[in-house]
Amino acid sequence: MKYWKHLILFILIILLGGCQVDNEEISKKPSEMSPEELPGVRAFEDEFTRGFLQSTEETRPGYYLFLSGTGKYEMDFPAGGVVGENSYALKEEDYEGISIGVDNYNGTGSYIKLNYDSLDETGREDTILDMINHQFNGELEFDKFTFGNSILYLSYFEDDETYYGYAGFLQNEVENGGIEIIYETECFAGKEECEGIKAESKDMMKQQIESIQFTLQSDESE
Repeated sequence: MKYWKHLILFILIILLGGCQVDNEEISKKPSEMSPEELPGVRAFEDEFTRGFLQSTEETRPGYYLFLSGTGKYEMDFPAGGVVGENSYALKEEDYEGISIGVDNYNGTGSYIKLNYDSLDETGREDTILDMINHQFNGELEFDKFTFGNSILYLSYFEDDETYYGYAGFLQNEVENGGIEIIYETECFAGKEECEGIKAESKDMMKQQIESIQFTLQSDESE
């Protein structure tokens, strides 16, 4: 009887030890992993970009979880994206400016610019939208969307069949903080082919913007 008790105890120790190792492997962030453990996509190949990515598991096909340097928001990050280190700006949890270049692998390239400001508060949206609209010669018309803990103001724009995008502003409704968003795409294929690509690209871009979610203080303390 003692033999079987000792055997069962030994097996349990082995199993629990294995679980602990597995859990440690799962909890490792991409920045702590070796190149062999990472997905073979552009986002993980760039060391600076890799520091923002939270997992090698996809949030949806072709996208990975990205956490802002301020810790104030997260979003789906495209596999073909790279954060521009030279243009990156961070002031503690108060301000962050991010530029992202994206190779979409479908004959298009994109540029995403995000500016987070902790001083933005509800009631000032019109002023901020006017400032964004000024960059586009007053041609934007914003639609309003409410989801999660945020209000999104978003406008589509295009110069021709090959250059188009979205501009907008995301306001946190629970606490101060807002994000100015500009997402531009250029199609390098022929004019006719770009017409077909555009519809798919517009949906992809809108989904990317809608994936941006604020992290709340209550979430950070848990």
